[in-house]
Amino acid sequence: MTDEIRPTALTPPSGCALGWQPSALAPVFWGWREYGPTDGAPTRVRVFHPSIDSTPNTAQLLSGCGRYPLIVFAHGYCEQDDNHYQRWVRTPAALARSGYIVAVPELPNIHVHPAQSPGTQQVLASTVTWMRQGWPGKEVLLPAAKTGLAGHSYGALHAGILATRIQVAAVASLSGVWNDWQPGYGTKPIHQGTVPRLLTWGTDDPQATLDAPTWNAIAKPRHRAVYGGADHYDYFPYNQDLPCRTSSGACPHVGIATDDLLIMFFANYLPPELWPDLPSRIPNNLVPPPLNLPPEQGFYAGGHLTGLSTFNANSSCSLALSVELPLDKTVPHVREMLRHQADQAVRAAGLVPVFTGSTSPAAWVASQSPAGGTKVVADSAVSMTMQSGPLP
Repeated sequence: MTDEIRPTALTPPSGCALGWQPSALAPVFWGWREYGPTDGAPTRVRVFHPSIDSTPNTAQLLSGCGRYPLIVFAHGYCEQDDNHYQRWVRTPAALARSGYIVAVPELPNIHVHPAQSPGTQQVLASTVTWMRQGWPGKEVLLPAAKTGLAGHSYGALHAGILATRIQVAAVASLSGVWNDWQPGYGTKPIHQGTVPRLLTWGTDDPQATLDAPTWNAIAKPRHRAVYGGADHYDYFPYNQDLPCRTSSGACPHVGIATDDLLIMFFANYLPPELWPDLPSRIPNNLVPPPLNLPPEQGFYAGGHLTGLSTFNANSSCSLALSVELPLDKTVPHVREMLRHQADQAVRAAGLVPVFTGSTSPAAWVASQSPAGGTKVVADSAVSMTMQSGPLP
């Protein structure tokens, strides 16, 4: 059974309207604004933000509570749907509740293959620049390195291309049609760089289904979510009339399950400013832990991180999750060190110290597991048994 999570974070400035900065484990409400060329934006763009107001279209940006990472979401192609970027509401709203600023730009010529559409790619890149230089709320954004990208279908390919050109912290691909990437286009963007990636697709979506060689060529860390019987547009609500949707899978909850995974993915690799310990609280498989929130936080948390549990409760829904992490941390040799020395050495290695045995200030490490020199994934535990008395 998964342990309950009681969220902790650094205390926000005194001017914050709340006692915490919103995050995946302590959400708030959300709001949105639409901008366009008259505002200096390169295209029409909807920006979703955290808020404590309950009416999204008038909700004010929650500022003064710490800075937020920027996530830019690239929509895909939907024939005869002129304002397709406006279809993406639930997903960016879920991320905004979790402490992110999410920009969803309208991408021109999205029907053209991303490898042959430099103009569309420039609009996406210019949106990132405008958010940091021209968006009225730019002061709440963390530095440029704290940027996430996500996209659906052709939008996922555009996000992947942009990730090879600017510094980003994490990239998510929702049914990116990577099998439509021809050899003449060069190396697939998902095979370039070492940025953490989440890729999702349905088994009834052949253009997005990655075979083993393609998947294995993606650098670690890599996360994968494969929905049984799901189709290309199943991320949208089933009651939403999409002109490009000709079929749907049997499970109606693919979208809300994916929202949960996206929240956990970005929380792990791109936490808000005042949540430095958030990655250590996110399970590697991205399955949300149960929350035990105090009343003042629970007030804002209705429906938050319930998508995957709703999905799992439906017999028509199935999901295969996998994660592969790099073994890039080395366990230090800490035997015979004093507790404070061992604690410092283990933390400096990017690992988590766990002590048992003597609590004496003069106690030393009698044994450790794993042994010094072992290669492990980041945030792995190093167990140390403490002993008092003279060293052997």
